[in-house]
Amino acid sequence: MTPPMSKAEKILCLSLAFTLLLIAARIWHTHNNTYHFYLWNLFLAAIPIAFSRKLATHKTINWASSMLIAAWLLFFPNAPYVITDIFHFYQRPGMPLWYDLLLVFSATWNGLIAGFISLMQVDKFLALHTGKKMHAALISIFMFAASSGVYLGRFLRFNSWDVVTKPRSLAGFAYHYAFQPTEHIKAWAFSGICTVLLLLIYYTIKNLPSLVAPAKAD
Repeated sequence: MTPPMSKAEKILCLSLAFTLLLIAARIWHTHNNTYHFYLWNLFLAAIPIAFSRKLATHKTINWASSMLIAAWLLFFPNAPYVITDIFHFYQRPGMPLWYDLLLVFSATWNGLIAGFISLMQVDKFLALHTGKKMHAALISIFMFAASSGVYLGRFLRFNSWDVVTKPRSLAGFAYHYAFQPTEHIKAWAFSGICTVLLLLIYYTIKNLPSLVAPAKAD
């Protein structure tokens, strides 16, 4: 049975609703669909949660749970990808610049948090079934894979479903990316820096509860 929604997931739903309200108000006021792409991008960013929640119902690492993790990882890059949508932010007619800035920040935040909530759920599963070194290594690999996925999506315009619809094109780039790194310096630099950034953000958020944990008695 799928576990009930956590407090974090409920707050995420409220936060997503807030972003959708900002987008709807902008469309209503300006009569154009600027920033409507966030509707699709945030939907994609939330998909990994469906897989990570299902993963929580599994008791061991087996074929089924491994397939869930693979499906989760396939869509996970869509969450940090939302960060790059800031490229679309600039002064536009119809609304104050501050309004659009808050809209973009809200959408970016929701994309990241949706991804990190799903990662925490996967993280919890792996912590129960793998050793500490393997567990830490897998989290880093996931972040690098996500960063590479962001690069593929933003700069090469690949999508998660291209694994099925364009497997040869995707495999061809992956091969050259892996075995001819000197010809893809931009890709490696972006993926490396993005990986470090995502790891820093993730572990900061993950350890925030320690700030409010009750002090142990002497």
